[in-house]
Parts: sequence; C-alpha cells; structure tokens
Amino acid sequence: MRTFLRWVMYVLVLWIIAVQTYCFTMRTSDSKWSAKMQQQGQPLVPRFLDVPSSTGRDIHAVALNGADSLPFVVFVHGSPGAADAYLTYLADTMLSRVARLAAVDRPGFGYTSGFGVPEPSQAAQAAAVLAVVDQLAPHQKVVLVGHSLGGPVISRFAMDYPERTAGLIIVAGSIDPAQEKHPWWQSVVHAPPVKWLTPKPLWTSNAEILPLEQELEQMLPLWPRITCPVRVLHAINDRLVPVANADFARRMLTNCPDLKVDILPDGDHFILWSRQDVVRKAILEVLGKQKRPAQRR
Repeated sequence: MRTFLRWVMYVLVLWIIAVQTYCFTMRTSDSKWSAKMQQQGQPLVPRFLDVPSSTGRDIHAVALNGADSLPFVVFVHGSPGAADAYLTYLADTMLSRVARLAAVDRPGFGYTSGFGVPEPSQAAQAAAVLAVVDQLAPHQKVVLVGHSLGGPVISRFAMDYPERTAGLIIVAGSIDPAQEKHPWWQSVVHAPPVKWLTPKPLWTSNAEILPLEQELEQMLPLWPRITCPVRVLHAINDRLVPVANADFARRMLTNCPDLKVDILPDGDHFILWSRQDVVRKAILEVLGKQKRPAQRR
C-alpha cells in the first residue's frame, strides 16, 4: 500500500511539474508554421511578429505578406486556443489571393507575452487586436473573424474602433450574456489545488470565461455602434455556445446595414473547422463589399 501511495505521489508531482512548466500549451511554434502551411499548398511564407500593446503585453501574430492594395483580414481565436486555430485559413489560397491575412494569439494564450495570465476585459482584448492592426495595416479598415470567445472580442473591436472596422464574421460567438451559465466546477477549477493540476490554457480559458457574463452586460448599450457588414454563423445543435446567441445578434445589430445570420442545420460548436467552406464564403462575401484601399506611394 505504501509503495502504491508513493507512486501516486510521484505521478501527481510529475503531473504538476508538467503543467506548471508549460507543457500542454496548445500552440504551434513559429518554426512549424511554414512547413504545415506548405503541406497544404500555401506558397507564401508566414511572417511572425510581437507587437507592443496598451495592455502591457507584446501580442504575437502570424501574418502573410501581400500588396497594400489588398484588403486585410484578422482572425481571432476562441477559448482556449491560439493563432494556429486558423492555420488552414492562412493556408487557403482562395483567401490569400484576395486579401492579406493575419491570426493573433490573444492575451494569455499562444506565444503572446504572459502565457497563462488571463485578460478578462473585452476592451483590453480588443485593444490587443488593434495593436496588430495598427502594425500591419495602419491606414486600412479590417475584416475580423472571431470564433467562440473571439466573437465578443471582435464585436468589442467594432464597438470601440468603428473607424477601423470593415466587417465582422462571428462564428459560433458567445455574445449574449443571458446564455452565459456557470456550472459549479468552474469555481473549483479556478482555485488551488485543482488550479495546479489544470493545464495552463484550460485554466486561463476558465479564468476569462468566469467574468464573461459581466463583460457582455457592459457591452449591451454599445451594440448600436456596429455599422459595418456582419455575418453570423452558428450551428443549431451547438451544445457549448447555444444558437440563441445568433438570435441575440439579430436583436442587437439594429444599426448594421448588412446583416446575415446563417443557422446551419447540422454541425456543432466546431464549424470553424468542419464547415470551412461556409466560413470562407462569408469572408469572401464581406470582402466583396469592401472598397480596396488606394496604393500607397
């Protein structure tokens, strides 16, 4: 019995060490991006950058170079996640032929500084995205694609920076505060000792989801600020983020001149990957409505 308990303690200590020393990071290193994209037929070589932001963190991003005359699309991942959630989108030549593309690591995730340190503020999250936009496309409005918790982030971006926003594609977005239910285990995971046993991306995700309802409530009076084209994509049987979030978008986007809500009859919360064809179509549709910026000399 003592031997068994000793081995249990050894395994537990090793697990804590593995978790606390940045194992289970759920991210793709810069060195592996190029090879993975080329395997999928993308001839362009990605560029990696770390951009200082008003949040006090350097925001990591992966971008494809292109002519300044092309529109700019920024992808924002969910929770947990990292920029590599959009690797197949950056590898998609149907998109890279018509737009410059970039994916960001949100605060707390990927290779952004402060990995494992959550950022609960949606305004700060939006400011982090703005830092990348200002670096890569300082004279352009941008189209933003956000999945899951990336949905409220890009919505907050459009609220705070309407002059920089050309369009939104909200994919399975958690934008309705009334749909934010908090099961008992979220508080348990948040505190020691369970915190020490939880991989950092999962704990960080839990820590930013806990205050999300309050953050979304603060955004309620700001929805009329969104005046750009918006596409909302949601699966009817999404069990993680209820489809009622799409109905919320219909009610709140009162000043949006071009809103389309597409409820998919099949699929789940992960339509970002399983229905890339639908997401691509929405992106291209919004890009088609955007005036191309003048070529800078």
